[in-house]
Amino acid sequence: MFSSPSQWRSFKLALGCGSGLIMGVYSLILVNLIDRDYLTNNNGLTAIKGQQEKDCQFSAFESSNHSPKLGLHIHPSAQLNNHLLSNPSLNLQHCLKGVTSPIDSNNTKPIIISPTTFPELWKAAKNANQALAKPFPYIHESARAAKVPIFMYHDILPKKEVFFDVTPEELERHFKYIQKQGLTPISLDLLLEHLQKGIPLPDKPILLSFDDGYGGHYEHVYPLLKKYNYPAVFSVYVKKMEGKTARSSLTWEQLQQLAKDPLITIASHTITHPRDLRELSDDDLFQEVMMSKEILEERLGIPIKYFTYPEGKHDARVKRWAMAAGYKMALSMSNEEEIFVGESPDLLSIGRFGQSQLQVVSPEAWGGYPGEHLEGDFDFTANITKREHNIDGVELIIINGGKPSTIHANSRYQVPEIMANTEAVAAVDGAFFSLKYLDSNVMIGPVMSQGGEFVPGNASENPRLNGRPLVLMGDKGVKFVPFDADNHNSWSGVVAESDDGELITDAFVGAAWLVKDSLAQPYESFGNLFDFQVPRHRAFWGIHRSGQPMIGVSKNPVDSIKLGQVLEQLGFREAVMLDSGASTSLAYQGESLVGYIPRPVPHVVVLLPSVSSLLENTGDFSQ
Repeated sequence: MFSSPSQWRSFKLALGCGSGLIMGVYSLILVNLIDRDYLTNNNGLTAIKGQQEKDCQFSAFESSNHSPKLGLHIHPSAQLNNHLLSNPSLNLQHCLKGVTSPIDSNNTKPIIISPTTFPELWKAAKNANQALAKPFPYIHESARAAKVPIFMYHDILPKKEVFFDVTPEELERHFKYIQKQGLTPISLDLLLEHLQKGIPLPDKPILLSFDDGYGGHYEHVYPLLKKYNYPAVFSVYVKKMEGKTARSSLTWEQLQQLAKDPLITIASHTITHPRDLRELSDDDLFQEVMMSKEILEERLGIPIKYFTYPEGKHDARVKRWAMAAGYKMALSMSNEEEIFVGESPDLLSIGRFGQSQLQVVSPEAWGGYPGEHLEGDFDFTANITKREHNIDGVELIIINGGKPSTIHANSRYQVPEIMANTEAVAAVDGAFFSLKYLDSNVMIGPVMSQGGEFVPGNASENPRLNGRPLVLMGDKGVKFVPFDADNHNSWSGVVAESDDGELITDAFVGAAWLVKDSLAQPYESFGNLFDFQVPRHRAFWGIHRSGQPMIGVSKNPVDSIKLGQVLEQLGFREAVMLDSGASTSLAYQGESLVGYIPRPVPHVVVLLPSVSSLLENTGDFSQ
C-alpha cells in the first residue's frame, strides 16, 4: 500500500490526468481499476514494502488479459513493454514503482515511473497533492452581474411517465416561446468563456441542457435543435449506452453522430449514474468522474470538458475529483434553490433551473454590460436601460445608455421634479450644494449645465476641493481631471482642459473618485471627505468600459471603498461619487426609485435619449 491515502490518490490522479505515453502506461497498469468486476482483493492493489519505502512509494498490480468492459481498448506493443521493464541503473530515490505484466506473459515485471522513464507522469504524480489544495476555478467578477439561466430537461417522450417528463409537442412549444421572446440559446463553450473572462454574451442568453442520454434526445430533441438552430448540451452516463435501463437509451452510434454536430456539446454524467457521489469512496469517484471522461473521449474522439453531477449532489471532495480529472466546468442542480449561472459559487458548481421555470425565469435573462469600447472612446448611442444588482451584499440600481448631461435648477427640488418637462429619461442627484438657505441653488465649486452660464465657485471654499474630480462633458465625450482651484474656477481655465477644442457643455466638481482608470480607489485617496468610510446611501455616475454613461445609487448603506470595488467589478472605467446620504436620489421615466423621501437638491446628472432611440420613437420620415 501507499504509506497514506493521499499518496495513493495522488498516484491515481496523476494516471488519470495524463495523456499520450501516460495513457499507454495507465492502460496497462490500471486495467483492473476501470472495471468493477475485477476490483477484488486478488486482482487489485497489493502491498509491497521495502527498505526504501520512505523514499520510494511501491505499488503492485496483477495483470489481466481481459479487455475492460467500459470502452477502453489496450494495444500494447513490444517496444512499449520493453520500455516498461525495470532499469536497475535508475536512481530510485523519490520515485514511484509499480509492476505490470506484458500481454503475452503470465509473469509480472516491475516498472519504474521516474523523471527519466515517464517525466510527464512523474511530474503529475509529484504535484497531485498540491493540486488538491488549489482553489476551485472562480467566476469572473463581471460575469456575476449577468443573469444567464440554464434550463434542465430529462426524458422527451410521447407519453409522460413522471411530472418532469416533456412531450415532443411541449418541447417545440418551448422552442417557439424562446424564438418569440428573442431569447438566445448559447453553447457551453461560449458560457465558459464568459464565466472565465467576463466577456458579454448575446442578448437574452439562455442554455439548454438534456440529462441522462435518453433515446428521445436523438429521436425528438436533436431534430428540433437543428430546426431552430439552437445549441444544447447532452449529459450522458456510460452505462446508459448499453440499452439495459427501463427507458429508451441513446446508442453509441447516435452519440457519435451528435458529438460531430457543432450544435451539440457532450458532457460526462459518470459511468453508472450513482444517486449521490458524496457517498462514494475515492476509488469509486476515480472511476465515475475520471474514467467516464476517458471512456467518452476514446469512444467519441473529442475532448470532454464538462461534467454534470447526478441529481446535482456534490461536495468539496467530489469537486476536487472533477478538477483533478481536468473538467473545465461542472453543472449542478438543487430542488431547494435554483439560481442563475453567475450566482453559482464557482465553475464546478454551476446552478440550473428545471425546464418548468422557462417562462418564469427567462424574462430576466441578460448577458451583461457590453464589452470594452475603443480605448478612451465613448458610446452615447445606446438605448437607456435600468438594472438592479446585488454584488457582495451591495444592492445597486444602475441606469446606463443615452447621452450624459446635467441640469442646474433655480432652486432645490426632488429629482423627478427637476426632470419634469425635459428630455431626460433618468437622473441622479448631482454635485454638492450649499445648505445655507433652503431655497438656494448655490453649488460648492464651479458649475455649468447644457452650455449655459458658467458659475464660479466660492473662492474661499474652492481650495478644499483640490484633487477632487472635475467633470467636463461635451457632445462627444467626458473628461475627468483633478480640480485645481487656481486654474479651474474660470471659464478660460476650464476651456484649457478641452481636447482639440471640443465644446464643453457641462462642468461640476464631484465628491471623489470611486473608480479611476478602471481601478477602485484606496482608502487614502479619499482624504478628508466627510464620512467616506461610513456606510451610507450613495449616489454615483461614471463611464463604463463600453464607453456608455451610467448613473446609480446604492439601495443599502455602503462605504465608499466597498462601493468602488463593486463598481470596478461591474466594469466602470471612471466612477465619481455624487452628493450622498440624505440627498441620495435616483429617478427613471419620471418616477423615484428610492424607498424614502430624499432631501431636495438643485443639481442632477441626467441621461438624455440617444439619437437612435429618438428615431425609433418618432419613426422614419425619409419616406
